[in-house]
Amino acid sequence: MVFEELTRSNIQALWRYMPGQPYNWSSKGSVLGEPPRQVTPLDVPEGWVEPQLRRLLLPFATAKGNDPRARAELIAIERRQFSLVKAEDLRAARFPNTFLCRTCGAFRTVRPADTSPVCLTAGHGRLDQFSWSEVHECGHLSQITAPRCASGCRSWMHLNNTRDLNTSRWYWTCAGCQRRSDEPIVRWCSTCGEGRPQVMRVPQTAAYYPQQVTVINPPTRGDYGALAYEGVYAAAVAQSLGTLPRGSEGLRRAGGASSAGGAIEQARQTAEALGMRPGEELYDQLIAKAQLREDDVPAWDAQIEALGRDAGTIEEFGEECRQLGLAWDAKPLSIQNLLDGDAGTQLEAYYQQYPKLISQYGFNDVTLLRELPIAYIVAGYTRISSNAVATTRRGTQTTQRFRFFPAGRDSKFPMYGVRTETEGLLFELDKLAVVQWLADSGVVENPGLSTQEDAQRWIFQFGDPVLDVFNAPENPISKAILGLVHSMAHRMMKALATRCGLNVDSLGEYLFPANCAFLVYANTRSNFTLGGLEHVYRYDLVDALSELDAETRCVFDPPCRRDFGGACAACLHLSEVACARFNTVLNRNLLFGTLPPLVSDPAAGMSQPGVESGRGWRGYWSR
Repeated sequence: MVFEELTRSNIQALWRYMPGQPYNWSSKGSVLGEPPRQVTPLDVPEGWVEPQLRRLLLPFATAKGNDPRARAELIAIERRQFSLVKAEDLRAARFPNTFLCRTCGAFRTVRPADTSPVCLTAGHGRLDQFSWSEVHECGHLSQITAPRCASGCRSWMHLNNTRDLNTSRWYWTCAGCQRRSDEPIVRWCSTCGEGRPQVMRVPQTAAYYPQQVTVINPPTRGDYGALAYEGVYAAAVAQSLGTLPRGSEGLRRAGGASSAGGAIEQARQTAEALGMRPGEELYDQLIAKAQLREDDVPAWDAQIEALGRDAGTIEEFGEECRQLGLAWDAKPLSIQNLLDGDAGTQLEAYYQQYPKLISQYGFNDVTLLRELPIAYIVAGYTRISSNAVATTRRGTQTTQRFRFFPAGRDSKFPMYGVRTETEGLLFELDKLAVVQWLADSGVVENPGLSTQEDAQRWIFQFGDPVLDVFNAPENPISKAILGLVHSMAHRMMKALATRCGLNVDSLGEYLFPANCAFLVYANTRSNFTLGGLEHVYRYDLVDALSELDAETRCVFDPPCRRDFGGACAACLHLSEVACARFNTVLNRNLLFGTLPPLVSDPAAGMSQPGVESGRGWRGYWSR
């Protein structure tokens, strides 16, 4: 049988064995992933992931313009016509079912259940699987089909010149009459009818790009009900402003479902269970204390209204804020905890260096998250490119179509995922320093702020949410802060990788630009926590921070700083598995300042990618 049942862990399945993904299976050749027969619900609520999925699909829908199919995919997210599941079994079928004789070029297509055919020419033996297929931007993936002989022969067709990697030089000939066919190897795409597919060997990366979202701090399905009220996004923004406590408790309090919210009802039930009745002294005291706890919720909604932003913008800011707010439920370890826990030991003197050094590099705080819930969810896939819009070698632009996995019996599109725990380091920038940096660089006039809360409120008032993972925001404030946060995150990841025992590609980043913060976490895709980031946090953070500006140059400087946008593969770029934004919106000029113009061409210095409207950047780390 060519149908294979695979046994792999959920983590392995998520990245290597998904439906529609071609891969090699043992020594049996190339196969194509099939939908699993058995799935179980992933313990992550669909409603919690919906905003991130919407942001993931929005660039694809925008790139396709008036294409109703792209819009329909976005509507499916808005209507929650999807389900988050975990694959409990894996399946694959042989693909492609085309075979080629390496001696004479005889080409055969067989049924999936058939074994490999034998060449009719004596002594040539069995044909080898021919693993070249048609791949197109619309998601089309099909095996190559041989044309009929123009002379009307019913003989086999031979595919010639396949040793040449240039597929345009391949051609067909008839095994009977030896007539050369005028048909090209690949005709127009049979799926969308727009353009000609590429011929490529499978499996390879370009044939399948998983479109995935990483969900930080997701609640369980059981906990989600208390966090799904209408004003949860506004409450999350209030957390960032310091009006509500951090963590899930603050969100529950805002919704009236915390241990404090709903306290009167809980007190009443407790009193009745103890046999107390209204009017009794103990009963009245219990209800009075519960009332005080409920009245202790601050008027956070007034702070949100004072921002003057519309409900849609608050919701978009709130999605980022609630991801950040729940980080404080991940068993955080602060610098003060280190100082208190090791008071009187040799480590106390070492930890006393942390606050000054953190402030020196423009951070407000660095916190270790020891039990960080995280979920990896593959929502679908694309082919040819992972970006919504890609540029070919000829300079032309192509648009990729996002493809869901085949819908199940419930007509919902399955999205496969894994929920696990990892460790992470949360870096919060000094928001006052960030606003001052914007003013010194000429982005804004100095607003004259005095507290971190004032700076955060100012960013919410004059910045915009970052929604597109492929392109920079148009708002100059948001664009500058995103570039600063993203560039610092990459710099920090490289500094941590040399000390935590993990390759930089085994680290991941999560950006909170509206909150001037970023998270670096162990992206090992395993079911255990190595503890490397905690080791750096406890024993090597001073050296990791000191390395951030130890070398400001790139081997390709000055062209890199002046002409490449201040980022390239030799300095700031990371692998796509580690970068959350596909290496976009990165610039070392933001960290170290814009290079002065060339003496020979002073005017050219003001048209650099790192200079906007005649303005040069003051380095955030310039001291």
